[in-house]
This record gives sequence, structure tokens and C-alpha cells, in this order.
Amino acid sequence: MASKYESIKGEDEKFEDVFPPGRTSSSLSESTLLDEEEQRSIRPQARTPRWMWITHAALLGLSLTMFVSSWFARVSTLDHVRQFSAYSPAAKAVKYDRVKFNGTMGEGSPYVGKGPEVDEAWHKISYDIGDQMITPEELKIIGMPESSLKVKHPQTGVEGYRVGLEVFHQLHCLNLLRQVTYKEYYTEIGNGNFASGDEELQMHTDHCLEMLRKNIECNADIGVFTFYMEEGDPLPWPQLETFHQCRNFEAVKEWALENSVGNMERPDVHPDK
Repeated sequence: MASKYESIKGEDEKFEDVFPPGRTSSSLSESTLLDEEEQRSIRPQARTPRWMWITHAALLGLSLTMFVSSWFARVSTLDHVRQFSAYSPAAKAVKYDRVKFNGTMGEGSPYVGKGPEVDEAWHKISYDIGDQMITPEELKIIGMPESSLKVKHPQTGVEGYRVGLEVFHQLHCLNLLRQVTYKEYYTEIGNGNFASGDEELQMHTDHCLEMLRKNIECNADIGVFTFYMEEGDPLPWPQLETFHQCRNFEAVKEWALENSVGNMERPDVHPDK
């Protein structure tokens, strides 16, 4: 009996999938090898070392981390100021620096003593800064009456309420106390604070002492200082060259100058200048 070969159903289709018509397994192998040789001739042989890719990825990650950290640090500083300080339009200007105080007695400073140069130094950080302006909505936030003095912005013409930053009033008060320690000199040159007589000067001085006391207690610096002993002295001396976490005064001053709507009335300390 003659035998007849019958292909299993589906085998032909599977075979054609692997070896398309006209191509045998040997011809496919030759073609594959040729294709690989052609690809090798086209592709560059040198490859970038893996360590370079790792280095690039690490640097990119570090840059992103620093960017995100700086962003959140700025946001958290502003949140901190808004949460723990009285409302101020200058809150966005606040940043903190670690500063070491120099408490050495007799150390030179442009703010110590008397004379035109010292007075000018004080004016630059107090009288010459000028006042700022807030909106009616901000006036409600700080709880002040609508009868407060109004002002128009010199550039925009927008009307608001005239305000000053507390730091500059405190510096004004501190400057007055400095002048009182040189009362004879400032009385002689006709300083405005000394021209109205001793009674008014004493009242102004007492006011400034009280305002500074309130602000010192309000801020209540909790930094610590150590002590040291001097040979031949039985009492300890305070070591006041200590580090403090300070708001950057220059940044606040620059904000105040940029948003100034007019200068405070400057006293004629030296009319000849």
C-alpha cells in the first residue's frame, strides 16, 4: 500500500513564518550575518563609557536637588515671617544670615561718636530711607483706622496709606540716644532735636528709651554668650563676640528704598552742608 505524506495542519504556516518562501535556513543565516556585518561597519565602534553617563546623571540630580531645596527654603522663610511677625509688605524681602557680632570696646565704627560723618552714616540707615505705602485692604489687616494719612504713589498715582517700617523708627531712636550723649555738641550746632528746650528733649528721649525697651523685649534674643577671666580681676567678663541669626538689614533697606513714596522730614543737623 502506497503511503501518502500529509502535512500536519498549521505546520506549513509556522514554517513560512520562520523561513519565508524563497529563503532557506542557510540563505537566512548568510543574510543575517551580512546584515550584522553591514551594521557593524555603519555603527561607530567607540562607545561612551558607562561611568560618564553615571557622572552626568549624578550632576543633573544634584542640580535639581539644589534648585528644589533653594525654592523650598525661600518659601519656608516667607511662611515663617508671615506666621511669626506682624504683617508687613516687606516680608518678601526678609532673608536670614549668620552674623558674628564684634563686641570689642573701643573698636572703630562709623556709627559711634559725633560729627558730620557720623551723622551722615546714621541718616543713610534711618531718615533717608523714606516711607512706604499700603493698600486699604492691608490697612485692615494691620488694624489701623481709615483716618490714617493717605498718600499717592509718585510713579503710579495709586492712592494708599503712608506707612513706615519699625526698624527705621527704632534706628532713629537709637540715634537720638547717641546724640544725647554728646548733648553739648548737638545743642551748639542747632540740631532739631535739641532746639526745643530740655523739657521736650527729655520727653523725646524717654519715649525712645521706652520704645527700644519694648522692642528688645518683644524680640527677646535668646542667643547665649560665655564668660572669661582677666588676670588680676576677680569678676568674670562677658564674651560678646558671638554668632547671631540675623535678618539681612541691607535686603530690607533696599526693599524700602525701592518702594519709597517720600522721605521723612530730615533734621538740619549740619545746615552748612
